Amino acid sequence: MYQHGISAYLTYDHPFSEAYQLAMYLLDQYRGTVLSCRYGIPSHLASAESRTQLEGAVKVAVVDTIMRHPMLQVGMVNATSKVPSWIQLPTIDLTQHIKWVYIGEHDDVEQTVQETFRTHLDEYFPDLSIKQPGWKITIVRQGNASTMEVLLTWNHPQFDGAGAKVFHEDFLEMLNNAKNGPYERTGLNGDILKLPQEPPMLPIPIESLKSLPVDLKYLAKMFWEEIRPQFLNRGVSQAAWCPIRTSPYKTQFRAFFIDNAALSAILGLCRHNKTTITGLLNGLALIAFSSRLDSTVAPAFQCATIIDHRRNLPPAPSDAPWVRSERVVANYVTQVFHKFDAKLVAQVRSKLPADTSEGIDLSSNLQHELWAASAQNRLEIKHKLECGLRNDLIGVFKYVKDWTQTMSNMAKKKRQFSWLVTNVGVLNGGDTESDNDQRWSIERAQFGLSAEIPAAAIEFASISVANRGMCISANWLDCAVDTAFGDRIMADLERWLIQLANQS
Repeated sequence: MYQHGISAYLTYDHPFSEAYQLAMYLLDQYRGTVLSCRYGIPSHLASAESRTQLEGAVKVAVVDTIMRHPMLQVGMVNATSKVPSWIQLPTIDLTQHIKWVYIGEHDDVEQTVQETFRTHLDEYFPDLSIKQPGWKITIVRQGNASTMEVLLTWNHPQFDGAGAKVFHEDFLEMLNNAKNGPYERTGLNGDILKLPQEPPMLPIPIESLKSLPVDLKYLAKMFWEEIRPQFLNRGVSQAAWCPIRTSPYKTQFRAFFIDNAALSAILGLCRHNKTTITGLLNGLALIAFSSRLDSTVAPAFQCATIIDHRRNLPPAPSDAPWVRSERVVANYVTQVFHKFDAKLVAQVRSKLPADTSEGIDLSSNLQHELWAASAQNRLEIKHKLECGLRNDLIGVFKYVKDWTQTMSNMAKKKRQFSWLVTNVGVLNGGDTESDNDQRWSIERAQFGLSAEIPAAAIEFASISVANRGMCISANWLDCAVDTAFGDRIMADLERWLIQLANQS
């Protein structure tokens, strides 16, 4: 909420979700988030001789995207206080937000992109006291290539993964709107963008827009989870196999891509088995973790799925620059929790071969368990969506008075979740006709999270580009999860998705 005053700097208190994200960042429990897209460049801008025009087109498109989304315009004040706030800025120095990386003709583009991606996940953002927006794009460009990689990195209090998808889609729109120039904008002087003097219309937190009713039974359960002594915390589904460790902080990140033909086949199987990609990923993780962990250390599992609250927002104000609520760049995510009890996990393990040390294929019996678990997972997500804002995690957040202390305490407890799934969904990459070389397009996307210390042991993130395929990534904290274990889990998921696509 914005506080009236005569100063050019007007502040807005952090909503619950952003305060929670900020506390993790300040405690070094979470660092960066990255959504990277490979852009197809129009032929008239693709030559090395067009470098100046290309950089001009990108700069103007970034400016137009900034002006559509006020959360890209604000900085942060009082970050370490109990009431951190957003602050209106007079200008933005674009050299702090647009970085070009030019590589040689013989350099490996994919290797450079992945190294840059991994580095950005673990980077700190500049000192929050210097009051600049917590996001940047890094562009990897090689010679006369017809594509370039644009990595959007941000501090999660600024916006969520769905907001990052909107950023890329709107950036693509602005690139195509710019056409052949001129590459100038009102308020843009060199690399300094002068922002409007009137206060920006920041998206309103969901707790200020809608009621978040919490039933007494649900609240009591959440409160007991918080205060319960560790010696009473004997739930066999918790991730006791992976104790929480806080340092050294280093994210292990892996990713693989599924082409559009394989993705179409997998989506057909999901529809036939009454589930979704998100449900399937949770089901595949259940099989993989059951296979790779012994029943004595992990007799049951809990996991979490990230879901988007934008569907629960009222229509955007008529003068909102983002126009529609589903197109807002902000933080509107919550979680739904799942439990796979000891009976179900034992049933899954009974269908596994005796030796699972090498990668196994999904037998027909395992596929039966997979689709049953995936369909149930989808039903649990559907039920949460149908309940709307009742008994939502964000509704409980209002009872948290000190997020820094809360998150610090959480890191001293037993880990709850073995894995987490976040699916950003389908990104609109523009034209698919191969002969249209005069327009910008997005050919693929990759989404990744830095390790979240008190959360799930392994976090899976997926994103698709319409008619172009899907990327699935995973992250884990290097000091908490054995690298070989994480690699095997990811190899299982990739092998099984390919198997499912090939047999459909």
